Amino acid sequence: MATKRLHRDLRYRDKCFPGAAAEVFNPKNAGFAPLPYLSRELLRHLKDSELRVRVYMLTRAGEYSICYPTYEDMRAGTGVSSKGTISKAIHAMEKIGLIRVYNDRGTRRYLVRDPRLAVEILFELGRISEDELEDANDLQEKIGHPLIERKKKLRVLPMPGTKTAAGKK
Repeated sequence: MATKRLHRDLRYRDKCFPGAAAEVFNPKNAGFAPLPYLSRELLRHLKDSELRVRVYMLTRAGEYSICYPTYEDMRAGTGVSSKGTISKAIHAMEKIGLIRVYNDRGTRRYLVRDPRLAVEILFELGRISEDELEDANDLQEKIGHPLIERKKKLRVLPMPGTKTAAGKK
């Protein structure tokens, strides 16, 4: 029976970086938080503070994707200087579907959500282009995850009988 070859990247690592096995993080040994591959499609759409808070929440969330750090915990843990900036980051991430927030008798609990939901919402809002959605779906397909559905972009229509920006009814 033939011996199974090492993965290509492992062969490159051994060739190019001898002894690197002792220098890299091994997720098989625990101590890690999942950062979905699809997150890279969101990087250009997140402010620095939002990204910092997102990564902090991912590293605080347990097996069930729930965490409940205080604003002070997040401020200290992310290096974001003010509670106001933390608050804005949380609201922005909630608006695009990266997190859900629940106030539980004085404790804020956060559900850290799948980034595909944010990609859907950003597409609906017109903040992600067709090409970016295609890139995200190419990645989803490559890793065997469900494709992100194209939903009709949201349009805000004026209420009947109200004036529009042009002053017409």
